[in-house]
Amino acid sequence: MRSVISLLVAVLIGYSLSIVINASVSAATLVGFGIEVSLSDRLDMIAKEWVGLGTIYLPLYLVLHAVCFWLLGRLLRNIALTTVVARVTYAGIGALSLMAFYLTFDAVMGSGGVVVASTRTTAGLLAHAATGAVAGALFQWLSSASDQTD
Repeated sequence: MRSVISLLVAVLIGYSLSIVINASVSAATLVGFGIEVSLSDRLDMIAKEWVGLGTIYLPLYLVLHAVCFWLLGRLLRNIALTTVVARVTYAGIGALSLMAFYLTFDAVMGSGGVVVASTRTTAGLLAHAATGAVAGALFQWLSSASDQTD
């Protein structure tokens, strides 16, 4: 049960960071067109994107990380790793899984079918991959912390 809670917390934080990045890129684009975007506008954009993408992107983010973290956990089950190596490994799989997801989705659907618009640029793709890294590292940290309290 603790692994499920760790996964949910890690995914919600990673997803939220992803939404903040996407909304920030959208706001920067508007500012580039000369449209003034206040802090309340930015917060409103984040809230609307969090809810709006929650029906499509959040479940994909959750399933992708659940499968990847579970498979990685099975692979590493009988291997002794230091905490740092384990955390970096989970961060790496979190980042790579999202990057593979975005690139695959783009290859299949084209740029018009991109789930998160800010992934159309290399910087945006790397930023969103970083949210997967945060989710992976956080999942490993929360999972290992829960193992030590058992």
